[in-house]
Amino acid sequence: MKSRERVLTALAHQEPDRVPIDLGGTAVSTIAIPTYAALRRHLGLPEKPVQTLEFVQQVAAVDEDVMDRFGLDVIPVFANPPDRYQPVFVEEPGGARSFKDEFGATLRRPKDSFYYDWRAFPLREPAMDDLARMPWPDPADPGRFRGLRARVAALRASTDRALFGMAPCGHDLLNQLFRVRGMEEGMMDLLANEEFAVAFLDRLTDTICTAQSLFLKEVGDLIDVHFTADDLAGQSGPLISPALYQRLVKPRWARIIQAIKAHTQAKIFYHSCGALDAFIPDLIEIGVDVLNPVQVSAAGMDSARLKQKYGKNLAFWGGGCDTQQVLSRGTPDEVRLEVRRRIRDLAPGGGFVFNPVHNIQPLVPPANVATLFAAALEFGRYPIT
Repeated sequence: MKSRERVLTALAHQEPDRVPIDLGGTAVSTIAIPTYAALRRHLGLPEKPVQTLEFVQQVAAVDEDVMDRFGLDVIPVFANPPDRYQPVFVEEPGGARSFKDEFGATLRRPKDSFYYDWRAFPLREPAMDDLARMPWPDPADPGRFRGLRARVAALRASTDRALFGMAPCGHDLLNQLFRVRGMEEGMMDLLANEEFAVAFLDRLTDTICTAQSLFLKEVGDLIDVHFTADDLAGQSGPLISPALYQRLVKPRWARIIQAIKAHTQAKIFYHSCGALDAFIPDLIEIGVDVLNPVQVSAAGMDSARLKQKYGKNLAFWGGGCDTQQVLSRGTPDEVRLEVRRRIRDLAPGGGFVFNPVHNIQPLVPPANVATLFAAALEFGRYPIT
């Protein structure tokens, strides 16, 4: 069975020849740049410059030789950079580096850090006038889509791997509110400054719907899975109450997903970390097909329970190995046993694409990464026993 057929069969809740495997198919299912360089050395592959898939997280684009070695089934498809925005990097004393994103927020990466993080926020107060003046991405910037269809059509013709679409202009509602206000202030806005929060979320929803529609008008018939994301939960429970989510966030996400489905038959992939159980029925109701990253170490996220409770209506993309303890701190034997357990929990009947929980982080031993994907190939053959 070819990769694209394998992925689509699994996402249709049927059993393909083996569990599909993803590394590098999305910006939330890949590997940190230094870990990837170490992995290539561990595998005895030729040294080459590591290409960046997404530079805020500093994660790698996976090369064809690694894709072939691990039997990977998914390739990402991004829009182009816009014409009217380009990050301007500032080298700070002490070796830190910073830039402003399209919303005017400042991201900074200290010299000894692996990542960029949001450190200064463009809206200090929940003021309507300030919101009106704030820099804002142009979802229709022509640079984003110039030559996009021809590029993706050529890619689809050249590979049998599934194509995973990622539209421009952000993918988050709550997260983006926190990135322009700061997390504490954004949380308070939802409760105490609702008029401002609603105005921001409505403007952002309009922007995301436009960006999604324009992207999918170009490539909606060429992609197989499509990305959405918004973190709703932490390690032990929801970030906001389910009632607040249902009143302020869910209707806007329903509108975004409706805009997506108007232009593609691709499966809707939704990324949220954390203890997500309270929100899963809402996600299914608004049209989410696939859940990622399936943080099996978070409260209420046991893999066998999730499969039993939601497996008829939702496919799982991730959850293949606990990255907080086992992949990062365990032995290769412990990684192998963990992969076998999660595949046994999540793979029967289809509805599962193998990936560990979120991106593989810096300092994860390359032997553990190699074992992870070897075990996925070993234990992922159907029928699962």
